[in-house]
Amino acid sequence: MLAFGAYMKVPRRQFILGGAGLVLSSAQLLSMAARAADQQRSKGSRILVMVQLSGGNDGLNTVVPYGLGHYYSARPKLAVRAADVLPLNDSIGLNAKMSSLHELFATGQLAILLGVGYPNSSRSHFRSVEIWQTAEPDRILNTGWLGRYLDYSNTGAQAKKVFPAINVDPMLPKSLASDRTVVPTISEVHQSFFNTDIHYQLGRQGQIESFNKIYQSYDLAQPDSQLLREMGMEAMQASHHLLNVSKHYRNSVVYPDNGFGRGMKFIAQMIIAGLNTQIYNISLGGFDTHANQGQTHPYLLQQFSDALAAFYKDLLLHNADQDVLVFTFSEFGRRLKENAEAGTDHGTAAPVLIMGSAVKGGLYGDHPSLNDLDQGDLKYGIDFRSIYATILNRWLEFDAKQILGRNFENILFV
Repeated sequence: MLAFGAYMKVPRRQFILGGAGLVLSSAQLLSMAARAADQQRSKGSRILVMVQLSGGNDGLNTVVPYGLGHYYSARPKLAVRAADVLPLNDSIGLNAKMSSLHELFATGQLAILLGVGYPNSSRSHFRSVEIWQTAEPDRILNTGWLGRYLDYSNTGAQAKKVFPAINVDPMLPKSLASDRTVVPTISEVHQSFFNTDIHYQLGRQGQIESFNKIYQSYDLAQPDSQLLREMGMEAMQASHHLLNVSKHYRNSVVYPDNGFGRGMKFIAQMIIAGLNTQIYNISLGGFDTHANQGQTHPYLLQQFSDALAAFYKDLLLHNADQDVLVFTFSEFGRRLKENAEAGTDHGTAAPVLIMGSAVKGGLYGDHPSLNDLDQGDLKYGIDFRSIYATILNRWLEFDAKQILGRNFENILFV
């Protein structure tokens, strides 16, 4: 992000040094964006959108086992009433706040994988997130499963892909950490514009002209000056490119007016504009519902459901829906029994949702038993790495064993 204050009051030397620092902080994104202006995604190239429900989503109040009696005895206050459940079959259904996604399930664009987890599950947020993002429960890795994929795949002719992935969160997740691939972080198109001081908008054009003049006449005798000049000029070009992407985006779809909704809309803009990016990452937080879950959790599920449904409709209207797979996960589920604070505590297995026109919708796996528990926790039935293997092998058309280290069973949701 280029953020400029009232620099016209700052001495020229200080302005140059400060400006260089700002350009360097965003140069990886912006210099790539400038060169991406003429790179358009080819029709049929496949895109993966990763959505994390951060905090440990309560899978039992998301995909509700309304036909299993122990659910209601374990949750006398928090259980979703059977009359409010949106049925998926005669024993499980979606939370009433997820009507938008229930419609996609009914028409075959939503797959729900039940009881997803891994052996010896960690109840630590930090460690479990790391396990999901690196795909390695037994040791610490410095790279993520998608970062390793990017390193392997973004070579040769593919190396010309300027934006192999984009992170739409404040911090880069470890899933996109890699050895050789740069993944920029940007949450909204307007954050890449050349921002001038809001108190001096009448001087905006003058500030832009001053910026261009300074970088065009940069003292090449200074160390790394040529690099700084190129970055500065490319940053300005990139702002114009991303601004044009935003201006040419047209839609009649109403997204939820919140951060997650705006983030999904931004991803749709990039896809519809033809940006040559294969992987997007975004998250929705607030799912660590130890207390007052009945007030917060349904609201979060509605945000999530409505934003994903709007995103799918947007892609459908622009004939881009067949190219996009949306994968939604959380680091763990919650325990079966509610706690004394009208909430739920860290658990293990939980459902995973996969959305897209190319998805073979339906239910996959069996709902975990509510009688046969592991120290009060649900037992997992699907190893999350089988989902990764399926995405790598069948969607991204890449040998999953190179990324995951061994073979995992594929699940035919795509």
